[in-house]
Amino acid sequence: MKRIAFALLALSLGGALAFGQDAPAAAAPVVTIGDWGRQIFSVGNLTAKEAPDGAAGNYAGVGTSWSGNARIVGLNIQAKTDTVGFSITPQDDNGTFGLTDQNKAWINPMPGLQFESGISLETDTWRGTADYGSWDWLRFQGTAGDSFTFQRLGEGGVATDINYNKDGVGAWALWQSGPNASSTQAQNQSPATQLQIGAAYLVPSVGTIKAQYIGNNVPKNGLIGTQAKAASTSGVINAAFNFIGMENLYEEVGIYVPTAASDVGYTLQAMDYTTYKMDKTTLHLQVGLALPQTDNGGDSGLALMGGVGADYDLGDSLAVSGDIRYNNANALDGDLKTVPANLGNGMTGFLVDLTKGFSNGDIGIGFEYTTITFGGEVPGSDTSAGHWAIPIRAEEWF
Repeated sequence: MKRIAFALLALSLGGALAFGQDAPAAAAPVVTIGDWGRQIFSVGNLTAKEAPDGAAGNYAGVGTSWSGNARIVGLNIQAKTDTVGFSITPQDDNGTFGLTDQNKAWINPMPGLQFESGISLETDTWRGTADYGSWDWLRFQGTAGDSFTFQRLGEGGVATDINYNKDGVGAWALWQSGPNASSTQAQNQSPATQLQIGAAYLVPSVGTIKAQYIGNNVPKNGLIGTQAKAASTSGVINAAFNFIGMENLYEEVGIYVPTAASDVGYTLQAMDYTTYKMDKTTLHLQVGLALPQTDNGGDSGLALMGGVGADYDLGDSLAVSGDIRYNNANALDGDLKTVPANLGNGMTGFLVDLTKGFSNGDIGIGFEYTTITFGGEVPGSDTSAGHWAIPIRAEEWF
């Protein structure tokens, strides 16, 4: 019996050694610490209504494109192998540290397949944006850019998803365990579970077709109606087509169709973003519209917004650019209901700027004007008067 047991032990050890010799060595993890930051110092005008002392004057302050808070640093810390990874983005806004953007961990159990979970997943594989001109400076009130034509996967909140992307085929399903903590309507929503589920297919040399269903508690951008009403079980169907069939031309067309118009205030949103490069010039065109719901009174009509822009490379890392934006009054109103009288003429704004690029950053100066007010990035809430600003923008990335 002892000889048999010894023989079995020897065979077991030999098999384990052989298995260990045949098993591939684990890949060393790649650890990176990066940063992206944008600071905008600007001076501009204050109307008597906005000024603390009731007398019209000027202001000077620091903010970003999306907030009046100064962001000194926006770190991204990652560790990953071919199959496992995590990403966390601590940031300093106005001297207070917290989390922003992408905070998640993931596993790739097989090629093309990924399971990820965390807070604000922000997987951009299929996202459609309209990022140009003033969107990267002081943003005008009512304008849109991020996730304009097609919503990113995991815009915010605590969520888990599984997604597949291989050989031109994409599919995803996200489960969000509650409302987005940063949503202005989160306080009005009870905790809920919502889906974001979709698929995409790349037609070679033509473009990508993609569609998804977005539950009402999954944050979304678009043009009008960012969240469904509290206790609603409705959602939004988002579809888009990204055209790649012509050299130097980028175009994406998208639509948002709610399953219950009364929950978001519109029946259809349609938008298009197009860029075309020729030599040293890049042209931009953006158009968006929303049709109001028709199942009750008080609707104020079509919401319309648009913009055109151009970038020109001067050489030696210098560039000049500019854009003009327009939103009618309905596009400035959150749910296409009765529009306040002071927004009756809508918003027209323009930017001209000059930037100088460096290896890990750039600096630039511009001039902006809007017929109402900026979108909250600088002091001011008087929409009955025009506002101007001279922003100086500094960006860094590592």
